[in-house]
Amino acid sequence: MKRLSPSFLLLSACALLEAHGSAMQAATAPADTVGRIVELGRTESQVMRFLDHVTNRIGPRLTGSDGYENACHWARDEFEALGLANARLERWGEFPVGFNRGPSSGRMLAPVARELRFGTNAWTAGTQGRVAGAAVLAPTNEAELEAIRPKLGGAWIVVKSAPTPARGAERRPAGADRAFREARDKAYDDAGIAGTIRAVRGELVLTGGSQKVDWNALPKRPSIQMVADDHAAIVEQIEKGAEVRLEFDIRNWFERGPIQISNVIAEIPGTEKPDEYVIVGGHLDSWDGATGALDNGTGVATTLEAARLLVAAGAKPKRTIRFMLWGGEEQGLLGSRAWIEQNKAELARISAVLVHDGGTNYCGGIPSTVSMAPLFESIFAPVKDLDPEHPFKVRTTKGVSPVGSDSDAFLAVGVPGLFWDQHGKSNYNHVHHTQFDTYEEAVPEYQRNSAIVIAVGALGIANLPDLLPRDGLRATGGGMGGRRLGVQLDEDMKITEVVDDGLAAKVGLLVGDKVVKIGDTQVSDTTELRTAMQDSPVKSKVVVLRGPETVEFAIEFPVDLDAPIRRYGMRVGDDLEVQRVTSDELAEKAGVARGDVITAVDGKAVKTKAEVSVAFEAAKGEMRLELRRGAGDKAAAVTVTLAKPESR
Repeated sequence: MKRLSPSFLLLSACALLEAHGSAMQAATAPADTVGRIVELGRTESQVMRFLDHVTNRIGPRLTGSDGYENACHWARDEFEALGLANARLERWGEFPVGFNRGPSSGRMLAPVARELRFGTNAWTAGTQGRVAGAAVLAPTNEAELEAIRPKLGGAWIVVKSAPTPARGAERRPAGADRAFREARDKAYDDAGIAGTIRAVRGELVLTGGSQKVDWNALPKRPSIQMVADDHAAIVEQIEKGAEVRLEFDIRNWFERGPIQISNVIAEIPGTEKPDEYVIVGGHLDSWDGATGALDNGTGVATTLEAARLLVAAGAKPKRTIRFMLWGGEEQGLLGSRAWIEQNKAELARISAVLVHDGGTNYCGGIPSTVSMAPLFESIFAPVKDLDPEHPFKVRTTKGVSPVGSDSDAFLAVGVPGLFWDQHGKSNYNHVHHTQFDTYEEAVPEYQRNSAIVIAVGALGIANLPDLLPRDGLRATGGGMGGRRLGVQLDEDMKITEVVDDGLAAKVGLLVGDKVVKIGDTQVSDTTELRTAMQDSPVKSKVVVLRGPETVEFAIEFPVDLDAPIRRYGMRVGDDLEVQRVTSDELAEKAGVARGDVITAVDGKAVKTKAEVSVAFEAAKGEMRLELRRGAGDKAAAVTVTLAKPESR
């Protein structure tokens, strides 16, 4: 498609503003200001310069690391250089131990030479220089442990994935498995193994980790996550009887805490209502398996560029536009939640919080309650059809849903936390928390477009006669990790709220209980809780501390209704509205769009998410979806051509 010139786009923006007349004058900025924002964003954008610096010069920004601290100072200085007021770092908390990651390498030395692709989680041990040793398959029972005991000293223990037991198969008593694991781990410690190696699924190495480590009991040996085909090559050689030797050099190191952590904040003061706010932001921290480009360097860059555009265009917002870059998002929205706790008096004066944290795909829409929709239609009119390749849609919903980013923290306290709808060719799932989250994955034209949309939206909301209406917002339910269990949790895993009719309420969990186990798996934070629940069988148990007593509850987790739906690259809410469509997956290729509501599958009406899940699971070959689409609930239908079962 032919690219439109910046001058044409500027004229288009002004024409749209004039066409909307008095409605636009009441709701948004003067046409010439918006026009300048558009022109500057198209002709002299700095968004990729910001992204290049934060990812390629600073690099990964794990909360509590040197990289994160460097990024905070850089961002504050950039805000100051752009001419924003009161650019500052605000301390919000601390971590007991800091963690930094240096370079790492690994290879098979014998029987053949092979470079190995792998990762390690944050806050886990590295090596002291290069460490070479024999590769030994991990034991699965007492007899195998005794057989390999003489080989354990200095060995790399390769964990071979165990097959999933068939339904109804006889299981070993939990106590027997626990006794074996304890004996195995003691043998590893006594012998001094080099470390452990596990396979990941496919080529994606996901980085996670828990900051809750003790300086006096730091992890001692590396725990490696290896790309599947490299892991398989090692296992194959061992099972053939070859003497396999591996060498790793992993430069992870810890810093004694407490490590003080900040958010970065700067403002364009309001001219009429300086004590009311529109917040624009994203999270500055990242996991450190790559350079944190799409999660969330892209959001950092558009936040800075939106600030630059507004200042350069001479914007004079009626309300203060506050730019915020939060830390600790990856550990559970810690920075935004702490700011909220420390600034409760301001919450009633915040009109909206606009969060960009969905990767590099362009900001093509915004969720809206029914009350917000007319305002948003006016505010975003200048960018709605600004570029035919990047259309913008106000998506009216029955309630603004949580998405797992800092917007959720504000939704939880009744503030309109809005997460941009994003569309485009980037496959976010390929880079999210993986080794591929690098600068090269960003799409410059999308970044430029998003910064313009964010700047125009922030200015329009800041200039509304009143704060955005708050009716119809939806709170975050159980929070990250606790949602499925039906609870709200604090940082120490204590239950602060039990959701009515949730799982926790049904089994008898109480406010004040501290969750310590799911099944036989210890959990110390919400990330571990979420993982343990995903890995747990349907019938399991939850263990809590209730005062000094340990109390165990039998629990039955519901079937994962989302799994069959995720296979087709989409996410569906309880109201059957499509909440997310993954780029280049089956649903998008068929024409399914975010905001569509599923009404029938293969000719059969569906009214619940369970019915959709069952229908998706049963579908073969092709699947016809009937939909309600758009503001007028127009009927539509698409045919999804399904992947073959063996390729799913």
